[in-house]
Amino acid sequence: MPLLLDETAVHLRPDGVVNVTGPDRLSYLHTLLSQQLEGARPGTVADFLYLDAKGNPLAAGRAVVRAQDVLLIVPRAVATDLAAALEKYRFLLQVEAGDLTGEWAVAAVRGPGDVEVQGARPQPMTAVPHGDGLVIRDRSGGVDLLGPRAWVDDRVAALGLPTASGGDWEAWCISAGQPAWGREIVPGRRAQELGLLPTHVHLRKGCYPGQESIAKIYNLGRPRRALAVVEASAPIAPGDPVEAGGKTGEVTSAAPVGPVWVALALVPVGPDGAVADDGAVSVGGVPARVRRRVGEGLPQPGA
Repeated sequence: MPLLLDETAVHLRPDGVVNVTGPDRLSYLHTLLSQQLEGARPGTVADFLYLDAKGNPLAAGRAVVRAQDVLLIVPRAVATDLAAALEKYRFLLQVEAGDLTGEWAVAAVRGPGDVEVQGARPQPMTAVPHGDGLVIRDRSGGVDLLGPRAWVDDRVAALGLPTASGGDWEAWCISAGQPAWGREIVPGRRAQELGLLPTHVHLRKGCYPGQESIAKIYNLGRPRRALAVVEASAPIAPGDPVEAGGKTGEVTSAAPVGPVWVALALVPVGPDGAVADDGAVSVGGVPARVRRRVGEGLPQPGA
């Protein structure tokens, strides 16, 4: 049985952690990130984008609000640069940012349904302090353990669960429709195209870098391609062309799951805004089907 998908397991995620402190931390982050954070209460969890003026992603991650600080879980490759940028643009505000990567860790517990971990709330996107760390309920029903590395190691050992590999984690993320930094989330691709608006963007918040690009596409049009979870019975790979309705997209990530292959793919969008009306597509000449569009059915904050 595939770990994380059919059997509950734990995976030490290769993420970085940035710590933001100071009395102005929430209002400051509110002006830079795509999420509504001003006035957020401890325990709040929100995914975000950090964009340049043209709407290209500089970072993507998850903000976890505590009483004394905000922790930003981001790809390890951008943690140092993000901490430096947050220090650079604070001006006279009382804010400090530091890179905790290496000192802190994140472990993901996932399974075929909601997983039970001591301290986790049933409500998705909530965080509960537990000792030196935090227990975070993911919107998928899984749980993340965030804290100093020794604390995470102790909590993971106490769970007594199988350890999932990086390949297991990639297969879970693809199946769950979670775009990855450097594969799906790259310069030139917009949040609308990747299905990130419902999870990473609040449409009614104040001005922030890249807001104009998001608002323009949201109000005046729709992307020509949309990220979707695709399934095929034969091997498929990133870069393979995806054909639907006479138009072409591409596979961005792929992994084997049991007897099938799953992929995240940019699938052409029809005139009615639908992807592959009957669910059937061709991936590199291999028949495939669209499981679902990323972000489909989720409410849009601020709409």
